Amino acid sequence: MYYPCEFFSQDIMQELFVMQQITTISSNPIQQMQLVLENNDTVDFKLYYSMREQSWFYDFSYKDLTVNGSKVTLHPNALRQFRRIIPFGIAFDSDGQVEPFAQDDFSSGRIKMYILNSEDIQSVEQEVFNS
Repeated sequence: MYYPCEFFSQDIMQELFVMQQITTISSNPIQQMQLVLENNDTVDFKLYYSMREQSWFYDFSYKDLTVNGSKVTLHPNALRQFRRIIPFGIAFDSDGQVEPFAQDDFSSGRIKMYILNSEDIQSVEQEVFNS
């Protein structure tokens, strides 16, 4: 797995993190899904593509928290600012250093999305952010 600045090799990443990859993302410009967490809670997640901005965006709702209009960028935990509020994170990964820009980025496999559990979040904090 690649993270910006190439913090780790793919072998090390596989040892450090248990992330669940979301493999059902297509090239449809608007996609809604329910993400099932380790504790069987669900997250309502909407992923959508803007041709005008040539970018992917997402919204999500979990319990009393709703976040709208977040841009998909390569990040080991795109939900890091909520790490003390929610028990999960989302990682966006690429097979290169180019941010998502094409409508088929997920369906082609160039961009991957992962759900992080609380252990993954802790590992990201320790190994990537030295927190």
